[in-house]
Amino acid sequence: MLALLLGALAALCGCDATRSPSLAVADARIVERRSEATLVHLTLELTNPNIEPLPLVEFQYRADLDGRRVFESRRAAQATLRRLGTQTLLLPIVIPAERIDGGPPAGSGLLTVSGRLLYIAPGQLGEVLFDTGVRVPKVSFSESVRLDFGPADGS
Repeated sequence: MLALLLGALAALCGCDATRSPSLAVADARIVERRSEATLVHLTLELTNPNIEPLPLVEFQYRADLDGRRVFESRRAAQATLRRLGTQTLLLPIVIPAERIDGGPPAGSGLLTVSGRLLYIAPGQLGEVLFDTGVRVPKVSFSESVRLDFGPADGS
C-alpha cells in the first residue's frame, strides 16, 4: 500500500508539464555611493514560457566583487510572473565598505552575482507540494558584470 502511495506521488510530481522560467541579468548599476556602503541595483529579466502564471516566492542571492564575497541575501519576490511573458525585477546589492578594505570601491571591479529563485508550480497541487516541501521548484542564475566605481573620493 505504501509503495502504491509513493508511486502515485512520484507520478504526480513527475508528470508536471510546467517549464522553469528563464532568468538573466539585464543590467547592474551603481545608484548610490557613500563612505559606508555602495548600493547597486541588479535588473533581472524573467521569462515565463508557460500558459499559466507562476507565483514567485523568494530570491536567494549573493555577490562577489573581484572574487571576494561582499553581499548575501534572501528577499521575498512579491510578484507573479505573467503567463507567456517577460518581466523585469530589481534586486538591491549593498556593498559595505568594511567588506572591501574599509572604503568605497574605486576604479572598476568584476561583480559576480549568483543565486536562485524559488517559485510555485501552477494550480492547487503545486501550492500544496511547495508548502509541504515535497516539491520546491527553483531556477538558478549566475552572471558577471564589470562595474565602474569611479575615483575613490566619489568625484
